[in-house]
Amino acid sequence: MRPDYYSILDVKENATENEIKKSYRKIAKRYHPDANPGDHEAEQKFKEVSEAYAVLGDVEKRKIYDNERSNAHRAETGQSRPEGKKRTSRKVPGFDFNNMSSNFEQFFGFRPGTSQVDEDKLEPNKKTKTNPIDMTEMFERYMGIKK
Repeated sequence: MRPDYYSILDVKENATENEIKKSYRKIAKRYHPDANPGDHEAEQKFKEVSEAYAVLGDVEKRKIYDNERSNAHRAETGQSRPEGKKRTSRKVPGFDFNNMSSNFEQFFGFRPGTSQVDEDKLEPNKKTKTNPIDMTEMFERYMGIKK
């Protein structure tokens, strides 16, 4: 998880762009390397403030950051998704999570526990005689080539 950019810039989460910019300028001026020559702590703080502003000052980056923060917060507290947002179950076509032996047979060509091997499942492309994307016939018709 990234650092808390809102606390680094000393602004609230609902701060406007102008509030963020104003706070950044104030803090950056205080920790700027020219104002603190040779102070490595001030230099690190300046870099931290600049990074925070680079994220919060950009609308798209801020949305992504806020989304990451809310997801991390929910994970820490053990909360589920926000109200109104239901998780949809995704199905993988051709894959049955409840019948793993059928999946094994589909991928490897035989059922576990038996000695029967289905040759067709071992080489699924064996039956295919033509390329399903073969455009030869269409090209020949377009060019007027007759066989």
